[in-house]
Amino acid sequence: MKSKEWMLHHNLPLLMVGLICIVLVVVIWSFQLPETERRIVVGCVLVGARDDKGWNESHSIGLSNACQTYDCGFMAWEWVAESEPTVSAAVRELVNDGANVIFLTSFGYGEYMDEIARKYPHVAFFGISGEGAAKNSTTYFARLYQARYIAGIIAGAESKTGILGYVTSTPNPQVNRSINAYAMGMRVANPKARLIVRFTGSWENKAAELESVILLAEKGADVITYHEDRPYAVQEAERLGLMSIGYDAVYEKYSDRFLTAALYNWKVLYEKVLGDYMSGRSNFSNSYWLGFDEGAVDLYPLSPRVSEKTAYLASVEKQRILENRSVFSGVIYDNKGNLRCDKDERISDHELFTGMDWFIEGVEIYE
Repeated sequence: MKSKEWMLHHNLPLLMVGLICIVLVVVIWSFQLPETERRIVVGCVLVGARDDKGWNESHSIGLSNACQTYDCGFMAWEWVAESEPTVSAAVRELVNDGANVIFLTSFGYGEYMDEIARKYPHVAFFGISGEGAAKNSTTYFARLYQARYIAGIIAGAESKTGILGYVTSTPNPQVNRSINAYAMGMRVANPKARLIVRFTGSWENKAAELESVILLAEKGADVITYHEDRPYAVQEAERLGLMSIGYDAVYEKYSDRFLTAALYNWKVLYEKVLGDYMSGRSNFSNSYWLGFDEGAVDLYPLSPRVSEKTAYLASVEKQRILENRSVFSGVIYDNKGNLRCDKDERISDHELFTGMDWFIEGVEIYE
């Protein structure tokens, strides 16, 4: 009896120590397990080819570079049409393949982002359009309209006819604010200038885009810009001996008639968004919208054809934007004579991002 009592008395502390050690091991293991097993894998949904020398390649390179920075996996689905069934199918495949962060990189995807996001509550969704109303979704974009405004100043100053041409897909807030910013810059340089816009109905339709440049040139346009996935409009402007302004990124070498380009820096934007997510700082109730001051947009180096006077005016206006981020402020009338913004007012980010369904004075739609 004494032997049993002695063993119980002396072994109980050892058993307690052993149990405590086991509990500690389990707790430590349970905290470490997600870190070792849950690698961040990023899925990217593209509306075209990832090597298209245009919009889709810019996103693919920018996002894959950001993934390399943070040692994330990266996958991309190409040629995903802007319809709910195709977007849902692409997302489903990416999630099945292990993606836990999804970037939707085309405007038309935003209509379906929240609905799809709610089906995958443990996946984070980022889209360049949409509401971001689901708990696990938000929007991100760059304030390209700032660079468009400066590019418009250059185009308006260098135009000899006072008529500029703009080739783009379809009216939506993203397209409209770029058109309006470009036209505002144009009118700063030349208050009587006109901007003629031709819609093609597609983000990539080479025949329609080439035809648009020819038709705009027939209307007197001597400077051409575009808002499409590929730089077909610039290529046609070069062929016709017209001046041009680029967009998104520049992958080709052009003549000095290529005055400049309004550029995105997607790597900057993707590193910010993905970095916030990796560190737990993502706020899904607020969108990301970065501009000149964060380095998310910029201008391509000016052509030697651009005068020193024009370059100085552009630099002064860029500095003004850097100081107060204001492009759409002060008295602004639309092209139907309605007052859209008054003295000492500025158009809100919400209106710019989701509600700009009008065009400013000086914009004409090609009929």
